[in-house]
Amino acid sequence: MSFVEFKQSAARRGQELTVWLHQRHKRVLAVVGGSLLLTSAAAFALAYDGPQAHPPAPSWVSVAVPSTAPQQADALSNAEQVVYTTAHVRASDTVESLLRRLQVTDPQQLRELSARADLRELVSGDPGRVVSAQVSNLGELQSLHGRLPGLSRPAGAAAPLFRELSVRATPQGWEVNTVSRPAQPELRVASGVVKSSFFAAADEAGLPHAVASQLIDVFATQINFRRSLRPGDRFSVVYRVYQAQGQTLAAGRLLSAQFVNQGHDYQAVWFDARGDAKASGYYAPDGDSLSRAFLLSPLPYDRITSGWGWRENPVMHFHEFHKGIDLAIPVGTPVKTIADGRVVYAGWGTGYGKYVKVDHPGGFATIYAHLSAFKVHVGETVKQGEVVALSGNTGWSTGPHLYFQFFVHGTPVNPLTIAQYSPKGTPVPAALRAQFFAQTTEPRRLLALASGDTAVASAAVATKDARHG
Repeated sequence: MSFVEFKQSAARRGQELTVWLHQRHKRVLAVVGGSLLLTSAAAFALAYDGPQAHPPAPSWVSVAVPSTAPQQADALSNAEQVVYTTAHVRASDTVESLLRRLQVTDPQQLRELSARADLRELVSGDPGRVVSAQVSNLGELQSLHGRLPGLSRPAGAAAPLFRELSVRATPQGWEVNTVSRPAQPELRVASGVVKSSFFAAADEAGLPHAVASQLIDVFATQINFRRSLRPGDRFSVVYRVYQAQGQTLAAGRLLSAQFVNQGHDYQAVWFDARGDAKASGYYAPDGDSLSRAFLLSPLPYDRITSGWGWRENPVMHFHEFHKGIDLAIPVGTPVKTIADGRVVYAGWGTGYGKYVKVDHPGGFATIYAHLSAFKVHVGETVKQGEVVALSGNTGWSTGPHLYFQFFVHGTPVNPLTIAQYSPKGTPVPAALRAQFFAQTTEPRRLLALASGDTAVASAAVATKDARHG
């Protein structure tokens, strides 16, 4: 081939290449850029190194090389792209608003999915749940995963279950599945100092309300959380929470706790006695029982407005001996029986208004008066801490309150002395003590670390070493 023919052939090929590039300039932009980069690198590598001999005249050879670049560019351009997105469920969300934040824009899909009850459940309930999706570059949903609101706790389940919704687009339509999965348990610790009230201190420490209530119940036979607390009292707790997808779903059981009240140190650990459900409960770290025959108060919190002893009757204005205590409380507050027993009266009494009387084993009895509603009936057996009524303002009463009386063999005694009539419960059975110490070692160790009690921490480690030595 002559040089002129070669130039004509090259020009023709250049025109064809120009047309092809004009039609497909976007597809090959990356290829051209890469070629330029490599060419630049090759040129940079050539260095001038002194005078050179005049090169011989070039000889040209034309070789046809097949190229797949156009086909590869077409394949890349036509390939479907997938976007992975996440969004948090908001309180104001609808199915459509959630999907649009997930970058789903296909109108038909938005209509279809907004009409589905399972998708509407996804945006109901507690906000903050994470939803993830795969969406095409055309705004079409390919798949979606998200946790549905609510928890369940089947009998015998080790952990609460949450439900996860999955949606997948198929040629036949939407494939929707709901799967129940166990939440993952995790131990948490918290400590606080009482400044004004216990619940204010619990809030400041980030303690869930359910765990704070458990703490009150655990020490209810030892501490009156309304009357006995003082500024500077402190507490430390170890408790369980259940999580999924990085979120805390629920607070679980209080596992160990310490409360220092007016210088007195109270401690408790939870023991799940496998094979002996009656032995399960809260104990002192040494296995001594924390249970008592009587609670110190029938109310979760209270304020004494009239104590035991002589006073002027606020209604009849005569001098009398007040054989109980008045506890100021809003109408409708649950009233709990302080001990196991049997209801012997639930009705109206002069002065008492609506009242309930419960007989307890050992010759004890209690009366709860000025009630607004009954929750038990005569002859019913009740357990310690069971709600027997709602507080009120009936009978001879000048304001909402509970009149509480405590009897020993038929004689009323000061309810503030209940503790001295309350014998201890049964300690951990001897056959279960090894199991008790093994199970409570970690909660006791974490509690000691949370409270800064190095002596208790060392004792916990020593106990563990002695058992496994």
